[in-house]
Amino acid sequence: MQFFQLIGTQRSGSNLFRLMLNEFDDIYAPHPPHLLSTFYHLQKNYNDFDKLVSDMVKWVKFNPIKWNNVPSEKTIKNHIKDNNIFEVFRVIYTHSNPKFWCCKSLQNFRFNNDPNFMKLQPIYIYIYRDGRDVASSFKKASIGEKHIYNIAKQWNEDQKKCLEIKKSTKDFNFFSVKYEDLLNDPALIINNFCKKYGLSYNKKFLNYYKSKESKKASTSGGLWRNLSKPLIRNNKNKYKSELSTKEILIFESINKKELQKLGYELVNSDSKLFSSFTSGEINKFNLINSDLKKEAYENQNDFEKELIKKQKIIISKDS
Repeated sequence: MQFFQLIGTQRSGSNLFRLMLNEFDDIYAPHPPHLLSTFYHLQKNYNDFDKLVSDMVKWVKFNPIKWNNVPSEKTIKNHIKDNNIFEVFRVIYTHSNPKFWCCKSLQNFRFNNDPNFMKLQPIYIYIYRDGRDVASSFKKASIGEKHIYNIAKQWNEDQKKCLEIKKSTKDFNFFSVKYEDLLNDPALIINNFCKKYGLSYNKKFLNYYKSKESKKASTSGGLWRNLSKPLIRNNKNKYKSELSTKEILIFESINKKELQKLGYELVNSDSKLFSSFTSGEINKFNLINSDLKKEAYENQNDFEKELIKKQKIIISKDS
């Protein structure tokens, strides 16, 4: 079994690509419950490994987009090779023995230096999108940072880390997907992917939006409402009308190098870009960001709030 790990920043087309991959019979690509980012730092609080396994299983069951097949605790214990969180993660995804399994928890790139994660021999799929469009999307979403400064800093950190991984990873274990290219010619991207990893190309991936998995996602919250629609080929450069001139300037000032490295042109000339921000400005940005995040949380639908509440109960008890 080979392991595909999507990396990058949310709001960059990762769910779209996951659903396309999930249309292949040989690939198991469920919606991610973000197991590692949730439990990695909590595992030290568990004196009982069985309890950790139990909580991870419960966490998957309370994922906003339901899994069709969640393994039992007994199945996990019978198939793990070592008592560590990465083995539990592996068996939760692979208990049905897929040829390829795919995790869309983009921030798992943070475990790149952990020996137990690297034993899984991840094939990284780096999906990236114009950061200014990412920022525009985050401002409207119920998750993530909300002020342009904070979104820009997060995007900057994520791209740097992903590009570092690309440098240190063998070519076979790294595949880049530019979101705008995926919109323009999805067949070319998927065909190249299939050739590289020995998959039989099948045009049915373009019908991802008709799948049960897509319909489950699109009805589970506003974050995924476009997933039940055909590919929206003009879903780019929206930042030009959705971000203010000042917001674009702030984003480009922080991400000039990263945008250009990934092939995106700047709106502003070098002479207009800010060289730095004062501590006072940053404090102001952070306060606004905090208020906007609280507002976004309050605006979530009752279904999303209830699932979050159930998940919080899991990690607050006995851990």
